[in-house]
Amino acid sequence: MSLGRGSSIERQSRSWIQNLLAFAALLGGVVSTPITLLNNGSFLLEERATTTTLTAGILTNMKYYVQHAAAAYCNSDTSKIGSKITCGYNACPAVAANSVTNYAYLGFDQSQVEGYVGIDSANKTIVISYKGTKSFANFIADLLVPKESCSDLISGCKAHQGFLYAWGDVKSNTMAAVKSAKAAYPSYSIILTGHSLGGAVATIAAAYLRKAGYACDVYSYGSPRVGNEAFVNFVDTQAGAHYRVTHTDDPIPRFPGRILGFYHTSPEFWLSTGSATSTSYALSDIRVCTGTTNNDCNAGTSSIGLTSHSYYFQDVSVCS
Repeated sequence: MSLGRGSSIERQSRSWIQNLLAFAALLGGVVSTPITLLNNGSFLLEERATTTTLTAGILTNMKYYVQHAAAAYCNSDTSKIGSKITCGYNACPAVAANSVTNYAYLGFDQSQVEGYVGIDSANKTIVISYKGTKSFANFIADLLVPKESCSDLISGCKAHQGFLYAWGDVKSNTMAAVKSAKAAYPSYSIILTGHSLGGAVATIAAAYLRKAGYACDVYSYGSPRVGNEAFVNFVDTQAGAHYRVTHTDDPIPRFPGRILGFYHTSPEFWLSTGSATSTSYALSDIRVCTGTTNNDCNAGTSSIGLTSHSYYFQDVSVCS
C-alpha cells in the first residue's frame, strides 16, 4: 500500500500500518501458511498446469507498464484529460517520451479510487491505469476484508469487499471509456496496470472487461490477494496474459491471508534479489512461480516492512 511520504501525519500513518500488519501476522492474516484445504473440503492445486516463461520482451514490458502505474499517482485528474502524460521526479520517462495522451479520467470521490485511460500510439495500446493507496479512505477500503459476491462473473465467485467496492466506484466510467476508446482506436490492444490497491482493481477490471468481450492483458505490481478459489480459477482460465509482479519481502501480496480464504492469480513474477529499495533486475533475478498457494516466491517471506512495497523497478509512488 503506497502512502505518500513526507508529512508527519503520513509518517505516523506508515508506522500505524506497520503495527497493524504485525498484529495481522500474528493472526495469520499476512504471513502465508501452506493451507490448501478449503471449508467445503475441496483442495486448491499447489501448481497449475499453466506455465509461463519470462522473456526479455516481457521484462521490457514490465518495466514500461510500471511507469504507467506510477503515472496514475499524478495524472488521475479531470484537468489532465487531453494532455500528454508526464510525471514529476522522472517517474515515467518512457511514457512521456511516447507522448501518451490522457484520454479519460477514472475516479469517484467516496473511496478516492482514481485512474486514467491513456492512448499510447507508439505501442498501439489503450492503457488503463489505476492508482494505488495514498489516502486514508483507500486504506480503509484495503482493510474491508469480508468477501462480497461476484457471481455475475461465475457461480461461487467472491472477492475482497473493499476491492470490489473500489471497482464498483469506477466500473461504469471504465466501461464507457474503453468502449469509446476502442471505437476510436479499433486496432489498439488493451492493457491494464496498477500498483497496490490499483493492481487489485486492475485484476477485477480485467475479469469484467474480458467477460464483456474485450481482450486485455494485465501488469500488476504489489497487488494483494483479491478473491476466493472460484474467482482466481475464473481469471486464470480467461484469455489474456496476467503478469503479477511481486518484490522481495513486500508484505502486501501476502494480505489478506490464505487462512481467510483469499488466493492469488497465477503465475507470479518475483523480483527475488537485492534489498527493499533495489530497482535493477535482469531475467536471472526474477523467479516465476505458478499455482495459487505457492510458497517458493513472495509468500515464503515474512517481513512486515513496507519499504519494498514502494519499489518495483523504480519508486512507484514518488510522483504522488
